[in-house]
This record gives sequence, structure tokens and C-alpha cells, in this order.
Amino acid sequence: MTSAEQHINLVRLDDVKFFVDLLMQIDADAYQLLRQATIPNDINSANNYDCLPESAVLNALEVLGSHYTKDELGIIFWEGIRNSYMPTFVSQLSEHESVLDACHELTELVQLSSPNAKVYPTFVAGSWWLVREKLGHKESWYQDAEVFSVLFMVEFIRSITQTTWNPEQIALVSEHSDLYNSLPTLHNVTFIYQRTATAIKIPESIMERRPHFYGESSNPNPIKPILFNKPTFMDTFRLAISPYLSMGKLPVKVAAEILRMNVRTLQRRLAKEGLVYKELIEDMTFELIVDAITEPQESLTTIANKFGYSDAAHFTRAFKRRYNLTPSAFRKSLTKGRE
Repeated sequence: MTSAEQHINLVRLDDVKFFVDLLMQIDADAYQLLRQATIPNDINSANNYDCLPESAVLNALEVLGSHYTKDELGIIFWEGIRNSYMPTFVSQLSEHESVLDACHELTELVQLSSPNAKVYPTFVAGSWWLVREKLGHKESWYQDAEVFSVLFMVEFIRSITQTTWNPEQIALVSEHSDLYNSLPTLHNVTFIYQRTATAIKIPESIMERRPHFYGESSNPNPIKPILFNKPTFMDTFRLAISPYLSMGKLPVKVAAEILRMNVRTLQRRLAKEGLVYKELIEDMTFELIVDAITEPQESLTTIANKFGYSDAAHFTRAFKRRYNLTPSAFRKSLTKGRE
């Protein structure tokens, strides 16, 4: 069984929003771009979810790659990382005595925001390297993701040292490509191709330097873990799919597309848990419907439309069949309970 069959990887909502902002720079229909990237339409609205499946980012990378040349995408990534992503990210850091210590905290922060990725410092053959490990090097999105990671790691060191530092060597998993020689600000760098991990070489003098301190008050919203201590398939399935249930009825084919899984693989995994997709989605949808009904400012008609019911009568019948109360009676019972 492959890792894709065993796990559903999750990423933080804020990280997906960063790529949504890049998608919105494309001169095309915004709704269609989000659909291509399997990103919920309400991602920039008030929502009640904190994470999305990693496939949303991978699909966004593929959509970006289909609209821009590799050189253009490198510039877009670099500008976005430098101007938007990195200032927010480094504001999460605690005070440290050395860049090396900050790199160790980077390992923890990356693990919290994207549990499927590993970034860590290591000392190999007399030199320090900041390493990124990521599965999927044969996938279509991998090279663009590796470009993003290289630019992220370089800008991380530049940001916490407040320098225009350039690495002497960068190791890449990808095969040789002129793309890397044209990456913005990375000139006179020796690229080493077809390695087992992505890594940038950092001099010991940089690693021993005291980093720029951003302070505890820089970011009042620290990164929170998005996974359980021992996540099960069902834990991650619920977190990954719940954001899409407000888009209406979700066929198993669409769910599998969102998760970048085969339909039969998804059905087989649910069957191992003793579950049937259609029944599980109905249970999850009604959990969200009940939560929505508890909010008095939203009309029942709006709720019905939001969750894919074509008319109020159909919604009322389905709700009553499940709870032995109409939606309006259910809402009234909640109001009485608060009195």
C-alpha cells in the first residue's frame, strides 16, 4: 500500500491562502481557478475550518505552472515569500542566541504548519546545511515546489540575519535544469542535482550569528498544531473534507479528486473503518447544518441552499427524517434551552 493510501496530508489554511493570493494574480476567472486547484470558494470569507488537504497546495502549484513560465514563477514565488509570507512566518520565532537555534525552531514551525514536510539543520562533511525532505519527486508539481522551498530557506536566513546573503551551494532533488540558474537573487551559486534531499549550504559564521529578534508581540496568533498526536485516517479525512461540504452535495468522485486519491482507494479505506462514503458525508454534513442552525443570524433558506438543497421543503423533509423536528422547531428548541 502506498503512502497516499495510508495518509491524508493537511496544511494550514493561512498557507493555502498565500497560494490563493498568487492564483488571483492570474488574469482569468477566479472561480474557475479555485475549482482547478480544488480550493473551497469561501476560503477568503469567514469560515470555521483551520486546515485543508495538502492537495489544495499541490493543485495550486500545477495551476500556477500552467499559466506562467518557470522563470516567471520563480519571480512570483520570490516576491511573495519576501514581501508577504516570510515576515509573517519569522514573527513566530522566539528569541535565540544563534541562527542555528532559530533553524531548530524552524523545524518545529514547519512541522506544525505542514506535518508532511521536514526542514532541519544538519552538519555534514564539515559544513552546515539547511535541509528539506519531501516525498513525490516524480510528481508534476515537485519541481515548482522545490523552487519554492529553495527560495523560502534562503529568504529565511536572509530575514533573520538582515543580510543579502547568498549560499555557495544548493543541493536539489530535481534533475539538471537551466531554471535554477535564473532564479531571482541566486547568482554565482553552484547547484548540485539529483540529490536525496533539497539543501542549502550555510557557513558556520552565519550559523553562529545572533539572529534578528522579532519579539513575542510581533504575532498575536502563533501557529497551532493541525494534527492529533496519533492521527487516524478518519481524523484527517474529516478535517480535509469538511471545508468542502458547504459547497453542496459532494460526490465521491469529487472528494477523491480533492484528495488526489483513486475513488476505489478512498472507498476501500473507508470500508476498513466500517463506513460507507455516502452515509459518512451525510453525517458530516448534518453536523455542520446543526452548527449553522445554532447561529440565529443565518436564515434557514440560506442554510438549505448552502448545503446543496434545491428548496426549503426538501431540506425540511431531510432534516425532520433525521431529527424528528423541522429545522425551525429545532432552532426554537435551542433558543428555549438558552432561556
